[in-house]
Amino acid sequence: FPPLILDNPPWLLSEKVKNLGIIFDQTLSWHYQINEVSRKIFYSLHSLKRLQNFLPRNSKIMLSQSLLLPLLDYADVAYLDITCERLSKLERFIFSLRKYDHISRYRNELKWLKVAQRRSLHILSLLFNILHNPFAPEYLTSVFNPLSSHGLHLRSGARRTLEIPIHSSSYFTSSFSTHAARLWNQLPLEIRLSPNVVIFKAKLKQYYLQQNLSES
Repeated sequence: FPPLILDNPPWLLSEKVKNLGIIFDQTLSWHYQINEVSRKIFYSLHSLKRLQNFLPRNSKIMLSQSLLLPLLDYADVAYLDITCERLSKLERFIFSLRKYDHISRYRNELKWLKVAQRRSLHILSLLFNILHNPFAPEYLTSVFNPLSSHGLHLRSGARRTLEIPIHSSSYFTSSFSTHAARLWNQLPLEIRLSPNVVIFKAKLKQYYLQQNLSES
């Protein structure tokens, strides 16, 4: 791309830029962002390993929850098109396992969600607040509408079923509006009809944990 010229000197195109702790690259592939998160988690784990033979298990869990999971959770709803391979990479960093080690037993024992499920929990909790908070900004609330095609508006509104925005590009498929609405419509009705966000998050986490137990 040619440089952008505003007065002098010209503005050179940057391969990546950081904004509020998130690294954006030219193609929004999140390659640099995931590598940065992986690097931070690896560094923290490397520091903790020195103490792994001296700390009780509860202390190890507490340190993992306070030092590692916040790195993983920060702004995770912003980069939705992260691949399963990269999610698995971060997950194995958390549990300090080798590539072919099975992690289901460790995760179920701690009642931790999969990395992808943690992200879905955050996405859906944000969507719940958007749908129910009267002070949510209009640029967000206007994106999510009850399904109204084929005369189903009233029934779908009662069931809290959302329209999936019409799209044709893979980028829009991975956007928050499309991805969040699709996740929402896949939830059981009982969870979608939760009276508040606290109950919603508790039911949603239990729903994902039950899924994991049935798969293991």
